[in-house]
Amino acid sequence: MRMNRGLWMCLLSAVLLSTSARAQLVQLTCPGTEATHYEPGVTQTPRTVAFTGQSTLGPCVGLPLGVISASIQVVGSGTLSCSLGSSTFSMRIDWNDGTWSRVEGTSVINARPAGETVIVLTGQVTQGRFLHATVVRTLTLLQTDLLACWTPEGVTDVAGVATLTVTNLL
Repeated sequence: MRMNRGLWMCLLSAVLLSTSARAQLVQLTCPGTEATHYEPGVTQTPRTVAFTGQSTLGPCVGLPLGVISASIQVVGSGTLSCSLGSSTFSMRIDWNDGTWSRVEGTSVINARPAGETVIVLTGQVTQGRFLHATVVRTLTLLQTDLLACWTPEGVTDVAGVATLTVTNLL
């Protein structure tokens, strides 16, 4: 049976559109470093705090193979203290190949007795590369001034290790 040209082009267009609309398989883990600034500083008393952070990540391992490093800019705010807190954030990930991802999500803060703060940010890619993928970013940030939590100014700057995982198992 012979298919007319118009029907053939319509079917071909539908196949190409469905292929390009599919999400890209991603299973990446990227270690690195993080620096975070709080305004106002974080104290023992919970209060509304805005934060900004920057990360440099790499080498990334996993799929896709061409993604080997990234940089992150994050902004957010929430009710935070030196021991506990939660927030919302928006994060831009710039990948080494010139692509980017926008992530929206929430974070949970949990302090540890040795002065480190563990922050887990969980979100989803809302724009750009790896659309709809799940993102988990774990930060272990060290406070070098252990008494700053008890001052009116609080802790304004911390730095430490970061791990980013991006997963979208199709």
